[in-house]
This record gives sequence, structure tokens and C-alpha cells, in this order.
Amino acid sequence: MYLFYFHDARGFSSDASRILLAIYIVAGVIGAGCLSWIATRLGKHRTLQIASTGYSLGLICLQFMPKGMFGPAGAIMFLLGFLAAGFPLLDRAMVADVGDAVRLDHGKHRVGLLYAMITSTQKIAGSLSIVLSFTVLGWIGYNPKEGAVNTAASIQGMELVYLIGPVVFVMLGGACYIGYKLDHKRHAEIRAALEERDATATPPILESLSGSATVPGTT
Repeated sequence: MYLFYFHDARGFSSDASRILLAIYIVAGVIGAGCLSWIATRLGKHRTLQIASTGYSLGLICLQFMPKGMFGPAGAIMFLLGFLAAGFPLLDRAMVADVGDAVRLDHGKHRVGLLYAMITSTQKIAGSLSIVLSFTVLGWIGYNPKEGAVNTAASIQGMELVYLIGPVVFVMLGGACYIGYKLDHKRHAEIRAALEERDATATPPILESLSGSATVPGTT
């Protein structure tokens, strides 16, 4: 979809489109470190909301930039890559926070299960996006084959497919964190409670050597 959009709708050559994609990827490397630092100041969920809002606005700006102008396109692609790096990074960091909350409430480690769930969800969503996008392209009459000639109406429809889906779903994802309660303050309280409980608990190896279980907090 990226190559279709930048080549057919934005008027870039294949080589220029690949360079813009490289800018996007490099910006992601930089963005990962910067957004991690910002998250320590603002909180993970707020940083994720900022990233999702900025990413959606950046996609909208793509539609209004002059066609074939590399400078503006490169700046927007850098911004998009910078912000997109925060999505998987912050999601996984927040999963770790949830794992700590589960361990405090239930006394069991469930981080592995939580990571498996979010990874599976992301893979399913990625697969569905491909199927849905190409299905809609077929409906609007856009031919993605190399060398195909598409009408202006079909190219315009392809532009809408490229932009509307990500803008809507990314903004919806950011909106899901409105009212999110597991912020950095609450997580610090959970970590303190876990450390206090772990400090008073008898290690399993000592229980096996003594032949009896000791209730945490007792002597």
C-alpha cells in the first residue's frame, strides 16, 4: 500500500519511494529512544496517546503536501517513523506493568502469557489489515499489478484506503487509554508492594531444605 500510494498518488518514483521508506525506518530507531525517555516523564499511556495523535495528523498531512516534492515528504515520513516506533515499544512496556499488577493481586507470574496474547493480537490485526485493504482495493477497481493503468477515480479510492484505516484505528487505539489507571504513580506503588512482599517471603529453596513451608511475614 505504501508503494502504491507514493508512486501512483504522490507522484514519486520507485527509487524515491524507497528512500522515503528508509527515512521512516531510521527515524524509528531514533524515536524508540526518545519516546522511552519521554514516557519516563509523562507516563507510558500519555506518551502513547501523543504518538497516536501525532501519527494520525501526520498521515492526514501527507494528503495535502505538494506532489513529487521530496523535502516535505521526507520531513513527514521522519515524523511518522519517529512516532510509530512508540506503538510496539510502549505497548510492551505497559504489558510488563500489567504483569506486575497481576502478580501483586494473584501471586502468579503471567507476563509470558500476556506477551503471547498481545503478540498474537498484533499478528492477527496485521493479517486482517492486509486482507481488508486488498479486498477494498478490488471493490474500487484499483489494480496493484506492476505496469497497470488505473483511473483517477480508482487512485483516489486507493488514497482513501491508505489513509482512512490507519487514521481511524490509530486514533481509536489512543482513545482506549483515556482514563487509564495504571499510570507511573500506581505502578511505583505496585513495585514497592511487591518488593516488600518479596523481602519477607521465604525463598523456595529454603523451604525445601527445611521440609516445611513458611508463611510469608512469619518467623
